[in-house]
Amino acid sequence: MRPIHSKITLLLAALSLSLSVPSIGEARSRKKPTTSTSKKASSKSSKSKSSAKSSHSSSRRGRHSYNIRSRARGRYYAAQAPSEEQLEKMRQDSIRLRTGGTAPVQKVSEKSAQSNELLTTRFRRADSTLSRADIRELYFSVDGREDTAPFLSKIEAEADRLIEGKNFTEALKAVQQGLWRNPTHIGLIKRACDLSLHLKSSRFNVYMYQLVELLSMIAHTGDGSSFDKAIQVRSLDDALLFEQHWNETPREEILSSREQTNKGKDYVVVEIQGSGKGKTQQHYYLIQPTLTPSATTKK
Repeated sequence: MRPIHSKITLLLAALSLSLSVPSIGEARSRKKPTTSTSKKASSKSSKSKSSAKSSHSSSRRGRHSYNIRSRARGRYYAAQAPSEEQLEKMRQDSIRLRTGGTAPVQKVSEKSAQSNELLTTRFRRADSTLSRADIRELYFSVDGREDTAPFLSKIEAEADRLIEGKNFTEALKAVQQGLWRNPTHIGLIKRACDLSLHLKSSRFNVYMYQLVELLSMIAHTGDGSSFDKAIQVRSLDDALLFEQHWNETPREEILSSREQTNKGKDYVVVEIQGSGKGKTQQHYYLIQPTLTPSATTKK
């Protein structure tokens, strides 16, 4: 009986040992998942770091450039509707700044004039509730004073001179002065966008809103494929600005631009380089007569 009892004792001891202590193979297999998990974690962290770096570099690139059409699709500008009190204050400030003096010197009594003045104020405020019809009315309604055209030409020349001299702060002030006379001047708004972006001005979103809404409105007037489907603009300069910044046609691909009359209407025909070698395309722009609001110049 003793040999049997001793054998049973040894068997139980061996069994308990095998249950309590893992084998070398089992220990190695248990360590492997920990190692692979740490490797995955490290690879994930390295990937996240690299993606963070790439996103950071792309965001840095985005600060120095902007695509007008993509912003028109995404509406990336911070537009908002002002309150009634803000609208009235801005309307009075608009009259004062356009006519001179430290207080509003012009009383607008006609209903149509009040409506136009209010649209101008809302446009300056980047009011996102303005409709495309409102933007169109503003764009084709201009200040009819005789000195407006030479004044704006002088502003553009002065702004370009200051930009060339890298005096960007004064250039933006000059552009803003011109925009008080004509708030829908596309050339000045484009300069204001570039300058405010460079100077990191909070007004960049407002100018971007104005540029996007104006070019988007113009794009809905026609496709430019013929005289009958011509895109409606205010001037030759606006036609070229639209071609470059909305159609995204590089300046070097614009071969020529000519004014042409068809059926009693004035057009601008822009010839651009086609996709094939030696091929060209014609884009047609109708110079739409502007409306002079009778009330904005009335004293």
